[in-house]
Amino acid sequence: MRKSLLFGGAVLLIALTSFSSGAQEAEVRELSLEESIAIGLENNLDLAQAGYDLSLRETEYQEAKINNLLITSVVTLRNAELTFKRARDTFEEKKRQLALAEITNRYFEVLKYERKVQIEKISVEQSKENLEMVKNKFSLGDASELGVMQAEVGLSQAQLGLTRAENDLTLARMDLNYVLGLALDLPVKLTDTFSLETLEMSLEESIFSLETLEITLEDSIQQALENRYEIIQARDNLEFAKLKLTLKQNQYTSEIKQKKAEIELKKKEVGLEQLMEEIPLEITGSFLSLKEKETNAEITKKQAEEKEESYRIAQAQYKAGLITTADLLESGIKLTQANINALEALFSANLARRQFIKALGGELEKTQQAPS
Repeated sequence: MRKSLLFGGAVLLIALTSFSSGAQEAEVRELSLEESIAIGLENNLDLAQAGYDLSLRETEYQEAKINNLLITSVVTLRNAELTFKRARDTFEEKKRQLALAEITNRYFEVLKYERKVQIEKISVEQSKENLEMVKNKFSLGDASELGVMQAEVGLSQAQLGLTRAENDLTLARMDLNYVLGLALDLPVKLTDTFSLETLEMSLEESIFSLETLEITLEDSIQQALENRYEIIQARDNLEFAKLKLTLKQNQYTSEIKQKKAEIELKKKEVGLEQLMEEIPLEITGSFLSLKEKETNAEITKKQAEEKEESYRIAQAQYKAGLITTADLLESGIKLTQANINALEALFSANLARRQFIKALGGELEKTQQAPS
């Protein structure tokens, strides 16, 4: 009887474990970049705090308008209005920072490490093939014991590289979930990828209204000067300083206070002028960096293709006894590194595009609602 109960309990435990595993598999959530941005904008805690701050500034502005009916003060009312507007600009900028930098970067990080895991798995398989090849030649007396040891070390190094890539992928996935406001252990499957062609399609069709990649440097600078929130705030501050000076230019205000208002106005004028010079410099640097990284992505892709062909030739040469084991292993290492370099270059080019778009300023279009 006791054995029967134990057996029944074991069966029930196995059934529950199987059900739990099935439930966990069913919880895998597929996410496109667009959906990730929508989820992040809805759930991110930093953005929520900025939203509360915006609501508070708006309430204070409404309060100032009511108080202005009792005690008229143009300066106080205008100051409350500008404070509310700055909070609104800060909120919009935070949304842009999330969409174009924090969320996108982490999404691309996951994609990068998923590809890196694939590269390292291929490297492990190649190392296993090389070890088997060297052992076969050793059994025939065509390879030394040192060659076998070198191949074994090569396999161990490849396996270590795979473990590191898998660890990096685990952390990258948790980091993405964190910025999206999701459970850290929620399994997700990313449905987008990053490439020079795919990203261009995404930018034009799904998230942004501007066909950024077709824009010239001159147009980019002009757009940034029109849209950057720092410029808008600096102009508002300048107008406010002019208003305060105008109100102090009367016989009832001391010369000292008038002088301070004049200095404050000049300070705001210089601040705006400085921004008008700094932003073109920033945009130019971002534009040139983008073009450089796109070119580098193309170059490293070709280099990886060249290393792949070199490795194929090295394998044939080793079988024919024309090169040593060390030469073969070195060729494999160069191939893996070239693939990683190409991946990193592509990753950098995609991030540079996002950073360039962010630097142009302007309001972020509303992303499509994430599925429930």
